[in-house]
Amino acid sequence: MKRILPDTNIFGELVIDPDIGKIKEHFEKSKEKLIIYGLGLIRNELRATPKPSKVEGKNLRVALLSLYDYFVKDHELKFDIEELDKIAGDYYNAYRSFGGSKSKKVMVNDFIIVACASKNNLDIVVSNDNITMLTENAIKAYDEINKILNLKTPKFIDYKDFKEVIMSDGQ
Repeated sequence: MKRILPDTNIFGELVIDPDIGKIKEHFEKSKEKLIIYGLGLIRNELRATPKPSKVEGKNLRVALLSLYDYFVKDHELKFDIEELDKIAGDYYNAYRSFGGSKSKKVMVNDFIIVACASKNNLDIVVSNDNITMLTENAIKAYDEINKILNLKTPKFIDYKDFKEVIMSDGQ
């Protein structure tokens, strides 16, 4: 069973993917082999999409939230925000020590997402965020802090690989 947490930007990729019908079809077939999790933080980021935004004539915000609800269903992760904030702070300190230059404000949501995935022992985090979440310094920080905390760092894949996992029926 693959346990997957897509980052906010992945729902943006899904909403514009011309193969979304096929992706949903294959997702239905793969439900015994993979679970897609959500996080309130991610849903809130999607909800922050400006109301007048459109994609293919449809309300973008509604389309994003609908896809989130479709894929996540009742698999939204619960967490202790104080604990995740502490882990995210540890990630940030390690990230800075490895030469990371972004502010904590810019990095904190990504770090909370990874902390939540790590605490819940998820296998994969899906993101196309090469500017913050997936920088070399950030990944080194996750590995170092998770080793200290005896947590497993999830594997990181991009949208293309995520789509392949679903299209291969979770294999």
